Amino acid sequence: MVLERGDIHQPTGNLILYCYVIGDNPFQPDCEIIASNVVVSFLKINDNFPVVTFPPVSFKAVEDLRKIITDNGELYDVVKLPDFEMPYGKETGNRYIQERMEQYNHYVIRYVELCKNKEQNPESEVKGDGVGDYLNAIVNVSVKYKNSRGLAKEAVKYKMDQLLDNFSYTHPQYDLENFRNALYTMGDRGDELALLYVQKFNAISEELYEEASVIHKKIQHLESIN
Repeated sequence: MVLERGDIHQPTGNLILYCYVIGDNPFQPDCEIIASNVVVSFLKINDNFPVVTFPPVSFKAVEDLRKIITDNGELYDVVKLPDFEMPYGKETGNRYIQERMEQYNHYVIRYVELCKNKEQNPESEVKGDGVGDYLNAIVNVSVKYKNSRGLAKEAVKYKMDQLLDNFSYTHPQYDLENFRNALYTMGDRGDELALLYVQKFNAISEELYEEASVIHKKIQHLESIN
């Protein structure tokens, strides 16, 4: 299954299937695009992933669909289906519709399989085991943590704790516990401290010890403020 947009290893669970129409559009005349939204829930029932397929929607031009996809950021995965071309004749047309429905269902089943694979093989935040790999991951997860609320924030915190534990085990020379305390401190002071710690770790990893010392003094000053 080829996604025009999205990562087959990290599906969002929110898929748009679309195709161009050659000739007459049986759903809405003078529209060149047919699209459908498929939502796969990760709140599975036993081993089954609930799936909702929405009725097809027609668009006058592909630009209309493109705007919806663009305006909604990373919300959707996108797949392009083969062009839709309704044949002449009632019997032939009915058979063609049936074939297209079977094709549509095949893509839905494949997408559900991608979602199952994601759950079984979650992607690691860290792309390698170097200090730079961990620092990049920490920055990315820190942004998610600061932008989350409620239960979602707790979920990101759990992921961050795992990341820091692994980082600490692999590279014990970094004072990650102080960074952890700074990250979970509310307000601008906590944000600034967390950023300084990342800058300090990065300087140490690049053996810029004088720069690391300057940053450390800034950290000490901030931490001394009640």
